[in-house]
Amino acid sequence: MNKPSQTKQLWLLLGLLTAVFQIGSGQNNGISLEEALRIARDSYAGLERDRLSVEQQTRLADSGLLTQPTQLFFSGEEFNFGGQSGVQSINVQQNFYLPKAHKAQRAYYQQGAKVAERQLALTEQELERQVTHAYLRLQYAKQEEALAAENLELYRNFLEVTTEQLESGETGRIPQLAARSRLGQAQLEQEHVREKYQIARTLFNQWLGADTTYEVVGELPSAVATTVEASLQNNPHLQLVQARQELALAKVETQKAQLLPQINSGLRLQSAFGTFPLFGYQAGVNVPLFRKSYKTQIEAAQVAVKVEEAALRTEQQELQRTISELRYRLEHQMHILAYLEEDLSPIVNEQSEINLAAYREGEVGYLEYLDGLEQVVQVKQQYLDALYQYNALRVELDYWLGN
Repeated sequence: MNKPSQTKQLWLLLGLLTAVFQIGSGQNNGISLEEALRIARDSYAGLERDRLSVEQQTRLADSGLLTQPTQLFFSGEEFNFGGQSGVQSINVQQNFYLPKAHKAQRAYYQQGAKVAERQLALTEQELERQVTHAYLRLQYAKQEEALAAENLELYRNFLEVTTEQLESGETGRIPQLAARSRLGQAQLEQEHVREKYQIARTLFNQWLGADTTYEVVGELPSAVATTVEASLQNNPHLQLVQARQELALAKVETQKAQLLPQINSGLRLQSAFGTFPLFGYQAGVNVPLFRKSYKTQIEAAQVAVKVEEAALRTEQQELQRTISELRYRLEHQMHILAYLEEDLSPIVNEQSEINLAAYREGEVGYLEYLDGLEQVVQVKQQYLDALYQYNALRVELDYWLGN
């Protein structure tokens, strides 16, 4: 064996090993939906953002109401520059909020932390929704790719039969031309389906945000008849609006706390007409005498509460409409699936088995065979589309119910 031939065989062997390795790697990278959700949670920056927001609000709640700065200053009374006369003082002064004001501010920050927690829960549930949809789309694309390959094989078989009949003189060129045309269309459709699969795979891995390229496992879940509760208690959108309403109520209390008096205290170290040391003190309260602006702020905060109450009612109404529509569409989709699976699929499967044999025997013409073949292809595609729509609707309904 000469050297060029050995080199060529070596390259072929390396190419074969590489292909086997890539196929094995692709199989090893298949992950379940639960694993995909875990990977997405670990890499999604939005969750980290909301966790930091929760931490920020929690730290603010621990701090409560900030103590006012301590005042340090010098003062003098009855003082002249001619000698040691008058009263000179080193002063320390501090104002204190009442405990009720501290409590109101701490409650406001604590409610802010709850709002941040609700936002975190909403972000996580939205991420699960998007990743689940991406997972289902990729499963659908894989099954559609397999279906396109099956359809291509059906049209190849038809072309083989028409070619044999043309060569034997049983038929003219028209059946073969029709078969070649349908085969070309099926090949074009297969390319289109492959492109859809690559797009779905790319988007799925973008949601995962990992360095490794992953693949889904299994097929689209079958439809299961279950009773769906229409409770809105677990809906993350509603819980977030409720938390914002509570935050607005807490804001009213912080505005009211501004009307509370503050404790005013002070201590002096003095020198009076040459006598040192002497001490002095002061104690009193700071009271807001002009309350109009304070009351206006309280009224504005109370209006904000009404705004959140209206937002809550609006959210409830929109959710009820959305859930009602999704439940109706899901039920309708289950009826479609049941009809396709129980009535049409058995017919077209039987039709697929006998059509080619009937055409070989001359029992049906090529137009009748093509019509039957296209019915088989159409019903299989309809069933796959309906199954995907069912699963997508199920994900949407679970999301809006907070399941």
